[in-house]
Amino acid sequence: MKKISFVCLSLLVFTACKNDSKKEITETTAAKKDTIAVKAPSADPTTPETKEIPALKECTEKQVEYETEQECIFKNTSVDEVYRRTIKDKEIEKAELLLTDLPKESTTKEINQDGLISISYKVSPKKTDIEFQFEGGVTTLSLEQMNKDVKRTIIHSAD
Repeated sequence: MKKISFVCLSLLVFTACKNDSKKEITETTAAKKDTIAVKAPSADPTTPETKEIPALKECTEKQVEYETEQECIFKNTSVDEVYRRTIKDKEIEKAELLLTDLPKESTTKEINQDGLISISYKVSPKKTDIEFQFEGGVTTLSLEQMNKDVKRTIIHSAD
């Protein structure tokens, strides 16, 4: 009876330790969301070494009722570059339907396919707002030049 109790207790402790290590990994991954791991050459070829290189953006996310907002600051870049990068990385739904170059004046592009009604560009000297009108809500992409940095805000709003 003692042996069975010992085995059961050992398994319980082992699984509890395993769950704790998974939590630590999840927390670490979330904290290092904006970094890129790169293999660095090592003096000893048998032990691979990883070196963290920070990405050029810092992001925060928040959710309020039917709205999700992601705000990123891109260091030492331009609004045009962030716009092209957003399309290339497909960081917003239907990004491939955006104009290839950021327009210089406000305009609206009618789409009417796959639930997307239109894309509206509101251009001002330091800020551009791009609004995706979907049948089920609105997604807003806001790009704002702040000295040498660009603040990109993506807001998903349900109807």
